[in-house]
Amino acid sequence: MKRWTALVMMLAISAALIHADAQRLPDDERRALRERIEQRFDVVPLTGGVALTPKSRMSDVRLIEITDTIAVNGVAVSGRELRERIGGEADAILRLSYLDAGARRELFVKPAPEPAEAPEPETALEPERPPVPDSTPRRSRHSRGDRVRIFGDVSVAEDEEVGGAVVAVMGSVRIDGAVAQDVVSVLGSVELGPNAVVRGDVVTVGGRLRRAQTAQVGGAVTEVALGGPGVHVNFGPWFDGWTGFGPVTRLIGSTFRFGLLVLLACLALLIARRPVEGSAVRVADNPVKTTLVGLAAWVLFAPILFATAIVLAISIVGIPLLLLLPFAVLALLVMALIGFSGTAYAVGQWTRRRLGLGAVPAGVDVVLGILVIMLPLLLGRVVALGGWPLNPIVFLFIAIGLAVEFLAWSSGLGAVLTNAFGRWQAKRAMRTPVVTPTAP
Repeated sequence: MKRWTALVMMLAISAALIHADAQRLPDDERRALRERIEQRFDVVPLTGGVALTPKSRMSDVRLIEITDTIAVNGVAVSGRELRERIGGEADAILRLSYLDAGARRELFVKPAPEPAEAPEPETALEPERPPVPDSTPRRSRHSRGDRVRIFGDVSVAEDEEVGGAVVAVMGSVRIDGAVAQDVVSVLGSVELGPNAVVRGDVVTVGGRLRRAQTAQVGGAVTEVALGGPGVHVNFGPWFDGWTGFGPVTRLIGSTFRFGLLVLLACLALLIARRPVEGSAVRVADNPVKTTLVGLAAWVLFAPILFATAIVLAISIVGIPLLLLLPFAVLALLVMALIGFSGTAYAVGQWTRRRLGLGAVPAGVDVVLGILVIMLPLLLGRVVALGGWPLNPIVFLFIAIGLAVEFLAWSSGLGAVLTNAFGRWQAKRAMRTPVVTPTAP
Protein backbone atom coordinates (compact mmCIF):
# COMPACT_ATOMS: atom_id res chain seq x y z
CA MET A 1 0.00 0.00 0.00
CA LYS A 2 2.83 2.39 0.81
CA ARG A 3 4.50 1.71 -2.51
CA TRP A 4 1.29 2.56 -4.39
CA THR A 5 0.91 5.78 -2.39
CA ALA A 6 4.50 6.78 -3.17
CA LEU A 7 3.94 6.01 -6.87
CA VAL A 8 0.81 8.21 -6.98
CA MET A 9 2.69 11.06 -5.29
CA MET A 10 5.57 10.80 -7.77
CA LEU A 11 3.14 10.92 -10.70
CA ALA A 12 1.38 13.99 -9.25
CA ILE A 13 4.69 15.79 -8.70
CA SER A 14 5.82 14.95 -12.24
CA ALA A 15 2.54 16.29 -13.70
CA ALA A 16 2.89 19.49 -11.69
CA LEU A 17 6.47 19.96 -12.89
CA ILE A 18 5.44 19.36 -16.51
CA HIS A 19 2.60 21.87 -16.17
CA ALA A 20 4.92 24.44 -14.58
CA ASP A 21 7.45 23.99 -17.37
CA ALA A 22 4.68 24.46 -19.94
CA GLN A 23 3.77 27.81 -18.40
CA ARG A 24 7.43 28.99 -18.45
CA LEU A 25 8.48 28.50 -22.05
CA PRO A 26 11.85 29.97 -22.99
CA ASP A 27 11.81 32.99 -25.27
CA ASP A 28 13.01 31.07 -28.34
CA GLU A 29 10.35 28.37 -27.88
CA ARG A 30 7.66 31.01 -27.34
CA ARG A 31 8.76 32.77 -30.52
CA ALA A 32 8.81 29.52 -32.49
CA LEU A 33 5.36 28.52 -31.20
CA ARG A 34 3.88 31.95 -32.05
CA GLU A 35 5.39 31.94 -35.55
CA ARG A 36 4.11 28.43 -36.20
CA ILE A 37 0.58 29.33 -35.07
CA GLU A 38 0.48 32.64 -36.97
CA GLN A 39 1.80 30.95 -40.12
CA ARG A 40 -1.29 28.75 -40.43
CA PHE A 41 -3.99 30.61 -38.44
CA ASP A 42 -5.45 34.05 -37.80
CA VAL A 43 -5.51 34.65 -34.05
CA VAL A 44 -8.52 36.36 -32.39
CA PRO A 45 -8.13 37.09 -28.64
CA LEU A 46 -11.02 36.02 -26.41
CA THR A 47 -11.74 36.78 -22.75
CA GLY A 48 -10.70 33.32 -21.56
CA GLY A 49 -8.29 32.34 -24.31
CA VAL A 50 -7.85 32.65 -28.07
CA ALA A 51 -9.66 31.58 -31.25
CA LEU A 52 -7.88 30.35 -34.39
CA THR A 53 -9.25 30.55 -37.93
CA PRO A 54 -7.30 28.71 -40.68
CA LYS A 55 -5.71 30.95 -43.31
CA SER A 56 -6.04 28.18 -45.91
CA ARG A 57 -8.87 25.69 -46.30
CA MET A 58 -8.48 22.84 -43.78
CA SER A 59 -11.12 20.10 -44.46
CA ASP A 60 -14.19 21.07 -42.41
CA VAL A 61 -12.38 23.06 -39.69
CA ARG A 62 -13.51 26.69 -39.60
CA LEU A 63 -12.83 27.74 -36.00
CA ILE A 64 -10.71 26.38 -33.15
CA GLU A 65 -11.43 27.85 -29.70
CA ILE A 66 -8.78 27.33 -26.99
CA THR A 67 -10.05 28.17 -23.51
CA ASP A 68 -10.29 25.67 -20.66
CA THR A 69 -10.94 23.08 -23.37
CA ILE A 70 -10.30 22.79 -27.11
CA ALA A 71 -13.39 23.15 -29.33
CA VAL A 72 -13.51 22.74 -33.11
CA ASN A 73 -16.48 24.51 -34.75
CA GLY A 74 -18.03 24.87 -31.29
CA VAL A 75 -17.68 21.16 -30.34
CA ALA A 76 -15.19 20.09 -27.66
CA VAL A 77 -12.63 17.53 -28.88
CA SER A 78 -9.90 15.42 -27.32
CA GLY A 79 -6.25 15.42 -28.32
CA ARG A 80 -6.67 12.29 -30.46
CA GLU A 81 -9.71 13.75 -32.27
CA LEU A 82 -7.80 16.99 -32.85
CA ARG A 83 -4.90 15.10 -34.51
CA GLU A 84 -7.34 13.17 -36.71
CA ARG A 85 -8.96 16.40 -37.96
CA ILE A 86 -6.00 18.76 -38.49
CA GLY A 87 -2.98 16.45 -38.60
CA GLY A 88 0.47 17.76 -37.72
CA GLU A 89 -0.70 21.21 -36.58
CA ALA A 90 -2.36 19.57 -33.55
CA ASP A 91 0.94 19.45 -31.62
CA ALA A 92 1.33 23.26 -31.68
CA ILE A 93 -2.31 23.76 -30.65
CA LEU A 94 -1.94 21.25 -27.80
CA ARG A 95 1.20 23.05 -26.60
CA LEU A 96 -0.75 26.30 -26.72
CA SER A 97 -3.58 24.78 -24.67
CA TYR A 98 -1.12 23.85 -21.90
CA LEU A 99 -0.57 27.55 -21.18
CA ASP A 100 -2.90 29.43 -18.90
CA ALA A 101 -5.26 32.13 -20.22
CA GLY A 102 -2.90 35.01 -19.46
CA ALA A 103 0.11 33.32 -21.05
CA ARG A 104 -1.92 32.49 -24.18
CA ARG A 105 -2.99 36.12 -24.62
CA GLU A 106 0.50 37.51 -23.91
CA LEU A 107 1.99 35.13 -26.46
CA PHE A 108 0.36 37.02 -29.35
CA VAL A 109 0.83 40.57 -28.04
CA LYS A 110 3.09 42.52 -30.38
CA PRO A 111 5.91 44.44 -28.69
CA ALA A 112 5.35 48.18 -28.62
CA PRO A 113 7.65 50.18 -30.92
CA GLU A 114 10.32 52.24 -29.27
CA PRO A 115 9.44 55.95 -29.11
CA ALA A 116 11.29 58.10 -31.58
CA GLU A 117 13.65 60.68 -30.23
CA ALA A 118 12.21 64.17 -30.17
CA PRO A 119 14.07 66.64 -32.37
CA GLU A 120 16.17 69.15 -30.57
CA PRO A 121 14.62 72.62 -30.43
CA GLU A 122 16.13 75.21 -32.65
CA THR A 123 18.18 77.82 -30.86
CA ALA A 124 17.71 80.53 -33.45
CA LEU A 125 15.82 83.47 -32.04
CA GLU A 126 12.95 84.92 -34.00
CA PRO A 127 12.90 88.66 -34.46
CA GLU A 128 10.55 90.51 -32.18
CA ARG A 129 7.24 91.46 -33.66
CA PRO A 130 5.43 94.64 -32.74
CA PRO A 131 2.50 94.02 -30.40
CA VAL A 132 -0.94 93.91 -32.01
CA PRO A 133 -3.44 96.19 -30.34
CA ASP A 134 -6.38 94.31 -28.81
CA SER A 135 -9.75 95.94 -29.22
CA THR A 136 -11.64 93.36 -27.13
CA PRO A 137 -12.48 94.13 -23.47
CA ARG A 138 -10.03 92.92 -20.82
CA ARG A 139 -11.10 89.72 -19.07
CA SER A 140 -9.99 89.41 -15.47
CA ARG A 141 -11.11 85.79 -15.00
CA HIS A 142 -9.87 82.93 -17.20
CA SER A 143 -10.98 79.27 -17.03
CA ARG A 144 -9.47 76.42 -19.01
CA GLY A 145 -11.36 73.50 -20.53
CA ASP A 146 -15.03 73.16 -21.44
CA ARG A 147 -18.06 74.24 -19.43
CA VAL A 148 -20.86 71.66 -19.74
CA ARG A 149 -24.10 71.41 -17.81
CA ILE A 150 -27.04 69.01 -18.13
CA PHE A 151 -30.53 70.02 -16.95
CA GLY A 152 -29.43 73.56 -16.20
CA ASP A 153 -28.37 76.93 -17.61
CA VAL A 154 -24.81 78.12 -18.28
CA SER A 155 -23.66 81.73 -18.17
CA VAL A 156 -20.36 83.46 -18.90
CA ALA A 157 -19.90 86.84 -17.22
CA GLU A 158 -18.60 89.95 -19.00
CA ASP A 159 -15.20 89.83 -17.26
CA GLU A 160 -14.77 86.08 -17.84
CA GLU A 161 -13.08 84.08 -20.64
CA VAL A 162 -13.68 80.33 -21.17
CA GLY A 163 -10.83 78.48 -22.90
CA GLY A 164 -13.00 75.63 -24.25
CA ALA A 165 -16.59 75.15 -25.38
CA VAL A 166 -19.82 76.03 -23.56
CA VAL A 167 -22.57 73.38 -23.77
CA ALA A 168 -25.99 73.21 -22.09
CA VAL A 169 -28.33 70.22 -22.48
CA MET A 170 -31.93 70.86 -21.43
CA GLY A 171 -30.90 74.40 -20.56
CA SER A 172 -30.07 77.83 -21.99
CA VAL A 173 -26.78 79.67 -22.47
CA ARG A 174 -26.07 83.34 -21.72
CA ILE A 175 -22.76 84.76 -23.03
CA ASP A 176 -21.55 88.19 -21.96
CA GLY A 177 -17.82 87.39 -21.98
CA ALA A 178 -15.51 85.47 -24.33
CA VAL A 179 -15.59 81.79 -25.40
CA ALA A 180 -12.62 80.29 -27.27
CA GLN A 181 -14.58 77.47 -28.97
CA ASP A 182 -18.23 76.59 -29.73
CA VAL A 183 -21.43 77.51 -27.90
CA VAL A 184 -24.13 74.79 -28.03
CA SER A 185 -27.59 74.60 -26.46
CA VAL A 186 -29.85 71.53 -26.84
CA LEU A 187 -33.53 72.12 -26.00
CA GLY A 188 -32.66 75.63 -24.82
CA SER A 189 -31.90 79.12 -26.12
CA VAL A 190 -28.65 81.01 -26.66
CA GLU A 191 -28.36 84.71 -25.78
CA LEU A 192 -25.31 86.74 -26.81
CA GLY A 193 -24.80 90.04 -25.00
CA PRO A 194 -23.31 93.25 -26.43
CA ASN A 195 -19.75 92.35 -25.38
CA ALA A 196 -19.99 88.62 -26.22
CA VAL A 197 -17.12 87.11 -28.24
CA VAL A 198 -17.49 83.54 -29.57
CA ARG A 199 -14.55 82.36 -31.67
CA GLY A 200 -16.25 79.12 -32.74
CA ASP A 201 -19.75 78.14 -33.94
CA VAL A 202 -23.06 78.89 -32.23
CA VAL A 203 -25.62 76.05 -32.34
CA THR A 204 -29.06 75.96 -30.76
CA VAL A 205 -31.45 72.99 -31.11
CA GLY A 206 -34.99 73.36 -29.78
CA GLY A 207 -34.66 77.02 -28.79
CA ARG A 208 -34.05 80.50 -30.13
CA LEU A 209 -30.93 82.58 -30.71
CA ARG A 210 -31.02 86.14 -29.37
CA ARG A 211 -27.96 88.08 -30.45
CA ALA A 212 -26.96 91.69 -29.81
CA GLN A 213 -25.77 93.70 -32.80
CA THR A 214 -22.29 94.18 -31.35
CA ALA A 215 -21.79 90.49 -30.42
CA GLN A 216 -18.94 88.81 -32.31
CA VAL A 217 -19.19 85.23 -33.71
CA GLY A 218 -16.17 83.81 -35.52
CA GLY A 219 -17.84 80.65 -36.89
CA ALA A 220 -21.21 79.62 -38.29
CA VAL A 221 -24.59 80.12 -36.65
CA THR A 222 -26.99 77.12 -36.71
CA GLU A 223 -30.49 77.42 -35.29
CA VAL A 224 -33.02 74.58 -35.18
CA ALA A 225 -36.04 76.01 -33.36
CA LEU A 226 -38.97 73.69 -32.61
CA GLY A 227 -42.00 75.93 -32.38
CA GLY A 228 -45.43 76.41 -33.91
CA PRO A 229 -46.61 74.02 -36.62
CA GLY A 230 -43.16 73.42 -38.09
CA VAL A 231 -39.45 73.61 -37.56
CA HIS A 232 -37.52 76.74 -38.48
CA VAL A 233 -33.94 76.00 -39.44
CA ASN A 234 -31.36 78.75 -39.76
CA PHE A 235 -27.98 77.57 -41.02
CA GLY A 236 -26.32 80.96 -40.82
CA PRO A 237 -24.85 82.25 -44.08
CA TRP A 238 -25.79 79.10 -46.06
CA PHE A 239 -29.54 78.75 -45.59
CA ASP A 240 -32.24 80.63 -43.73
CA GLY A 241 -35.97 80.29 -43.55
CA TRP A 242 -36.64 76.64 -44.42
CA THR A 243 -39.74 75.24 -42.71
CA GLY A 244 -40.66 71.56 -42.63
CA PHE A 245 -41.27 69.25 -39.70
CA GLY A 246 -40.49 65.81 -41.17
CA PRO A 247 -36.85 65.64 -42.39
CA VAL A 248 -35.21 67.47 -39.49
CA THR A 249 -37.19 65.59 -36.85
CA ARG A 250 -36.38 62.25 -38.49
CA LEU A 251 -32.69 63.15 -38.67
CA ILE A 252 -32.66 64.02 -34.96
CA GLY A 253 -34.55 60.80 -34.17
CA SER A 254 -32.14 58.62 -36.19
CA THR A 255 -29.16 60.30 -34.57
CA PHE A 256 -30.65 59.72 -31.14
CA ARG A 257 -31.28 56.05 -31.99
CA PHE A 258 -27.67 55.71 -33.15
CA GLY A 259 -26.47 57.06 -29.79
CA LEU A 260 -28.86 54.76 -27.91
CA LEU A 261 -27.62 51.70 -29.84
CA VAL A 262 -24.01 52.67 -29.10
CA LEU A 263 -24.83 52.97 -25.39
CA LEU A 264 -26.66 49.61 -25.24
CA ALA A 265 -23.99 47.80 -27.27
CA CYS A 266 -21.19 49.13 -25.05
CA LEU A 267 -23.14 48.02 -21.96
CA ALA A 268 -23.58 44.56 -23.50
CA LEU A 269 -19.84 44.41 -24.24
CA LEU A 270 -19.07 45.44 -20.66
CA ILE A 271 -21.50 43.03 -18.98
CA ALA A 272 -21.43 40.04 -21.38
CA ARG A 273 -18.06 40.42 -23.11
CA ARG A 274 -17.51 36.70 -23.76
CA PRO A 275 -20.88 36.08 -25.51
CA VAL A 276 -20.39 39.24 -27.58
CA GLU A 277 -16.90 38.14 -28.66
CA GLY A 278 -18.16 34.64 -29.41
CA SER A 279 -20.95 36.08 -31.57
CA ALA A 280 -18.43 38.27 -33.41
CA VAL A 281 -16.24 35.24 -34.16
CA ARG A 282 -19.24 33.23 -35.34
CA VAL A 283 -20.48 36.06 -37.62
CA ALA A 284 -17.00 36.54 -39.10
CA ASP A 285 -16.65 32.77 -39.61
CA ASN A 286 -19.97 32.11 -41.40
CA PRO A 287 -22.15 35.23 -41.87
CA VAL A 288 -24.59 33.53 -44.29
CA LYS A 289 -25.42 30.70 -41.90
CA THR A 290 -25.90 32.98 -38.90
CA THR A 291 -28.11 35.33 -40.91
CA LEU A 292 -30.35 32.48 -42.12
CA VAL A 293 -30.64 31.10 -38.57
CA GLY A 294 -31.53 34.55 -37.26
CA LEU A 295 -34.15 35.14 -39.96
CA ALA A 296 -35.73 31.76 -39.17
CA ALA A 297 -35.80 32.66 -35.48
CA TRP A 298 -37.53 35.99 -36.15
CA VAL A 299 -40.11 34.33 -38.42
CA LEU A 300 -40.87 31.38 -36.13
CA PHE A 301 -40.80 33.13 -32.76
CA ALA A 302 -44.23 34.82 -33.00
CA PRO A 303 -46.15 31.68 -34.16
CA ILE A 304 -44.42 29.50 -31.56
CA LEU A 305 -45.15 32.04 -28.81
CA PHE A 306 -48.80 32.32 -29.92
CA ALA A 307 -49.26 28.52 -30.06
CA THR A 308 -47.61 28.12 -26.64
CA ALA A 309 -49.94 30.74 -25.14
CA ILE A 310 -53.01 28.93 -26.55
CA VAL A 311 -51.87 25.55 -25.21
CA LEU A 312 -51.13 26.98 -21.75
CA ALA A 313 -54.45 28.81 -21.67
CA ILE A 314 -56.41 25.65 -22.57
CA SER A 315 -54.70 23.50 -19.96
CA ILE A 316 -55.60 24.35 -16.37
CA VAL A 317 -52.12 23.43 -15.10
CA GLY A 318 -50.38 25.69 -17.63
CA ILE A 319 -52.32 28.88 -16.88
CA PRO A 320 -49.78 30.10 -14.24
CA LEU A 321 -47.02 29.56 -16.80
CA LEU A 322 -48.53 32.30 -18.96
CA LEU A 323 -46.80 34.76 -16.65
CA LEU A 324 -43.45 33.53 -18.00
CA LEU A 325 -44.18 34.50 -21.62
CA PRO A 326 -43.11 38.16 -21.16
CA PHE A 327 -39.79 36.87 -19.80
CA ALA A 328 -39.37 34.78 -22.95
CA VAL A 329 -39.82 37.91 -25.08
CA LEU A 330 -37.35 39.76 -22.84
CA ALA A 331 -34.82 36.92 -23.19
CA LEU A 332 -35.12 37.09 -26.99
CA LEU A 333 -34.50 40.84 -26.93
CA VAL A 334 -31.44 40.41 -24.70
CA MET A 335 -30.03 37.72 -27.00
CA ALA A 336 -30.71 39.93 -30.01
CA LEU A 337 -28.87 42.85 -28.37
CA ILE A 338 -25.87 40.66 -27.52
CA GLY A 339 -25.85 39.30 -31.06
CA PHE A 340 -26.18 42.76 -32.63
CA SER A 341 -23.27 43.96 -30.49
CA GLY A 342 -21.23 40.98 -31.74
CA THR A 343 -22.12 41.77 -35.35
CA ALA A 344 -21.12 45.41 -34.85
CA TYR A 345 -17.86 44.22 -33.24
CA ALA A 346 -17.08 42.00 -36.24
CA VAL A 347 -18.00 44.74 -38.75
CA GLY A 348 -15.87 47.27 -36.85
CA GLN A 349 -12.86 44.91 -36.84
CA TRP A 350 -13.28 44.25 -40.57
CA THR A 351 -13.58 47.98 -41.35
CA ARG A 352 -10.54 48.82 -39.24
CA ARG A 353 -8.45 46.20 -41.02
CA ARG A 354 -9.61 47.45 -44.42
CA LEU A 355 -8.66 51.02 -43.49
CA GLY A 356 -5.26 49.88 -42.24
CA LEU A 357 -5.81 51.21 -38.71
CA GLY A 358 -3.94 49.88 -35.70
CA ALA A 359 -5.30 48.03 -32.69
CA VAL A 360 -8.00 49.89 -30.73
CA PRO A 361 -10.15 48.97 -27.69
CA ALA A 362 -13.11 46.70 -28.30
CA GLY A 363 -15.59 49.51 -27.59
CA VAL A 364 -14.18 51.58 -30.47
CA ASP A 365 -14.69 48.63 -32.85
CA VAL A 366 -18.31 48.32 -31.67
CA VAL A 367 -19.01 52.04 -32.23
CA LEU A 368 -17.32 51.91 -35.66
CA GLY A 369 -19.39 48.85 -36.62
CA ILE A 370 -22.69 50.49 -35.61
CA LEU A 371 -21.72 53.59 -37.61
CA VAL A 372 -21.05 51.46 -40.71
CA ILE A 373 -24.34 49.57 -40.27
CA MET A 374 -26.42 52.74 -39.87
CA LEU A 375 -24.47 54.87 -42.37
CA PRO A 376 -26.95 54.45 -45.31
CA LEU A 377 -29.88 55.41 -43.08
CA LEU A 378 -28.10 58.48 -41.68
CA LEU A 379 -27.06 59.55 -45.19
CA GLY A 380 -30.67 59.25 -46.32
CA ARG A 381 -31.82 61.47 -43.45
CA VAL A 382 -29.21 64.09 -44.33
CA VAL A 383 -30.03 64.03 -48.07
CA ALA A 384 -33.74 64.45 -47.21
CA LEU A 385 -32.95 67.96 -45.96
CA GLY A 386 -32.53 68.95 -49.63
CA GLY A 387 -36.27 68.74 -50.27
CA TRP A 388 -38.65 66.70 -52.40
CA PRO A 389 -36.52 66.59 -55.63
CA LEU A 390 -34.15 64.20 -53.86
CA ASN A 391 -36.91 61.85 -52.66
CA PRO A 392 -35.87 58.89 -54.94
CA ILE A 393 -32.30 59.00 -53.61
CA VAL A 394 -33.61 59.36 -50.05
CA PHE A 395 -35.90 56.33 -50.49
CA LEU A 396 -32.99 54.23 -51.85
CA PHE A 397 -30.66 55.16 -48.97
CA ILE A 398 -33.31 54.55 -46.30
CA ALA A 399 -34.39 51.21 -47.81
CA ILE A 400 -30.78 50.00 -47.94
CA GLY A 401 -30.14 51.25 -44.41
CA LEU A 402 -33.18 49.51 -42.90
CA ALA A 403 -32.34 46.27 -44.74
CA VAL A 404 -28.71 46.32 -43.59
CA GLU A 405 -29.70 47.01 -39.99
CA PHE A 406 -32.30 44.21 -40.00
CA LEU A 407 -29.75 41.75 -41.42
CA ALA A 408 -27.28 42.82 -38.73
CA TRP A 409 -29.84 42.07 -36.00
CA SER A 410 -30.71 38.74 -37.65
CA SER A 411 -27.07 37.71 -38.06
CA GLY A 412 -26.32 38.54 -34.43
CA LEU A 413 -29.31 36.57 -33.13
CA GLY A 414 -28.36 33.61 -35.33
CA ALA A 415 -24.79 33.72 -33.98
CA VAL A 416 -26.02 33.64 -30.36
CA LEU A 417 -28.36 30.72 -31.07
CA THR A 418 -25.65 28.81 -32.98
CA ASN A 419 -23.13 29.26 -30.17
CA ALA A 420 -25.69 28.15 -27.58
CA PHE A 421 -26.51 25.04 -29.61
CA GLY A 422 -22.78 24.24 -30.01
CA ARG A 423 -22.19 24.51 -26.26
CA TRP A 424 -25.19 22.26 -25.61
CA GLN A 425 -23.81 19.64 -28.02
CA ALA A 426 -20.37 19.85 -26.37
CA LYS A 427 -21.81 19.29 -22.88
CA ARG A 428 -23.95 16.43 -24.14
CA ALA A 429 -20.91 14.79 -25.77
CA MET A 430 -18.93 15.12 -22.54
CA ARG A 431 -21.74 13.50 -20.51
CA THR A 432 -22.16 10.58 -22.93
CA PRO A 433 -20.02 7.63 -21.75
CA VAL A 434 -17.60 6.16 -24.28
CA VAL A 435 -18.10 2.38 -24.67
CA THR A 436 -14.89 0.58 -25.63
CA PRO A 437 -15.27 -2.79 -27.34
CA THR A 438 -14.00 -5.75 -25.33
CA ALA A 439 -11.66 -8.27 -26.85
CA PRO A 440 -13.30 -11.65 -27.57
